[in-house]
Amino acid sequence: MKGRIYSINIAEKKGGKTRTQTGELVKDIGLKGDAYNKPGDRQISITSKELIKDQVFCPRVRNEGDLIPGDFSETLTLEGIDLSNISVGDIFKIGESAEIEITQIGMNCHKFCPIGKEKDECPLPKFFLFAKVLKSSIVSVNDLFVMI
Repeated sequence: MKGRIYSINIAEKKGGKTRTQTGELVKDIGLKGDAYNKPGDRQISITSKELIKDQVFCPRVRNEGDLIPGDFSETLTLEGIDLSNISVGDIFKIGESAEIEITQIGMNCHKFCPIGKEKDECPLPKFFLFAKVLKSSIVSVNDLFVMI
């Protein structure tokens, strides 16, 4: 199973994230410089470009249909991988040598979020992943994301 990094998203302080071309994943911490990184099982968060593209009714949308990577405060936005086939405990190599382990699947949907109301079921509880960094390395947009 493989995909690629579509976007790396970072925040100097909690709130919105901005896209960057490269970042450093740090073992036991998360994305270096990201206000959302922390020790524990939720060091980085992951979603997919395909999921974001489908969500046009999110409260963070600037204009209808204008959802972009980082709007869910995810660290990595992937492309070309089916997140529904990923399980807790799966290990992935990113780029040359970074490694992560999936530690949690899903996040709580916000009570005010209209995504679930429009589609009868919010996809975030199923298709938003959290992981811990096992091996540090620089990662870049277009790096492969491969199960090992």
